[in-house]
Amino acid sequence: MSSTKKGNNYYFGLKAHIGVDADSGLVHSLEITTAKVADGNMIDVLVHGEEAIVLGDRAYTRNDRNLEA
Repeated sequence: MSSTKKGNNYYFGLKAHIGVDADSGLVHSLEITTAKVADGNMIDVLVHGEEAIVLGDRAYTRNDRNLEA
């Protein structure tokens, strides 16, 4: 485990990055990382390619991932 600093606060521990099926609510992918791994770095691991839509906060977006319908 490791620590990371966000603002003036230190965080120690792990993060769970979870991919969930919107229809069933079942978890289809799970990755556990140290606290300092950025959320956006994990999106490619969490999606399996059959998603019609991917929902997440701004940490998961990147211009080369944004698709226009």
